[in-house]
Amino acid sequence: MACIFCEGIEETQILLQTENYKVVLDIDPIQSGHLLIISKQHFMDIRELSDSLILELFKLQKRIINIFEKHFLVDGVSVFQNNGTIMDEGTHFHIHLIPRYKGDDFWTNQKVNCRPILIPELVKQLQNERE
Repeated sequence: MACIFCEGIEETQILLQTENYKVVLDIDPIQSGHLLIISKQHFMDIRELSDSLILELFKLQKRIINIFEKHFLVDGVSVFQNNGTIMDEGTHFHIHLIPRYKGDDFWTNQKVNCRPILIPELVKQLQNERE
């Protein structure tokens, strides 16, 4: 399947870009102003990004969040990113930036079929993990 981020985004849709990322409006927004930061290279997972690409990504996120919070009446911005097999088919690595407002019921409307993770094992792995 072709990647819509590699082949389906037109220059006119790009609102902002850096050397390695492009920013577009989400085609199915959760909130007005919902943006995507998309890697220009076809990475599938954040673990594929070099430290310099991650730094560039976080600087771009900070820049966009500053714009939202300085120029619009938002109360904050939620940042979301998927990895692995839950990625939407036909896409690659991207970050969602969603403007948020107090009382927007964002978390209230999230319905998840919960699966347990053994918390003691998670704590052990976090404490033992080395970069």
